[in-house]
Amino acid sequence: MSVIQAPISALSIEALPILSQILMLGLTIVTFVLVYYLLHPWFRRRRQLQGANVLKLSDTMTAQARPLIGLSEVALFNLLHLVSRDMFLVFAKIPLRTLVQVSAGDENARRDIVKAIRNLTADFVLVHPGTMLPSKIVMVEVQEPDSTPSSAPHILIKVLCQEAGIDLIPLQANRNYSAMELTETLGLKEED
Repeated sequence: MSVIQAPISALSIEALPILSQILMLGLTIVTFVLVYYLLHPWFRRRRQLQGANVLKLSDTMTAQARPLIGLSEVALFNLLHLVSRDMFLVFAKIPLRTLVQVSAGDENARRDIVKAIRNLTADFVLVHPGTMLPSKIVMVEVQEPDSTPSSAPHILIKVLCQEAGIDLIPLQANRNYSAMELTETLGLKEED
């Protein structure tokens, strides 16, 4: 008795019933999904370990804390805190982008404004403790009191503060203020 061999082409995928084809496709997909979920954590751990090597400081590198504000502005900050502590919280060197929210109908115009204020900081900010909204921004100017600042960043800060309803108060860096003068300049003088 001789065994009849089927031609090799008869064992192709088309020769299998449709249910067998669906079963083979399903098993293939399940295999790929299992392999992905088994290998994915291994790759993630490996990437995290590679990133940890970068985060280590070498023996020649050092890090030190640095002052938030310079020595010339410390006295002014303390005086600001003294005259406004009953009404406002005082913060130093706050990025302007955290104080105002810019919205516009034109997305490109909004993006340009946000890009322009990205690196601008307010020297001192007086924040209302109840609403946590900025009420006054104090900018310390290094120039002469007679000249008005006309640089683009200063004009932008002025316009944004005006639009947001925040008072912009310029103070001279080379001038010593008394508590009474600073209270009047800030508009904090209580009415009798």
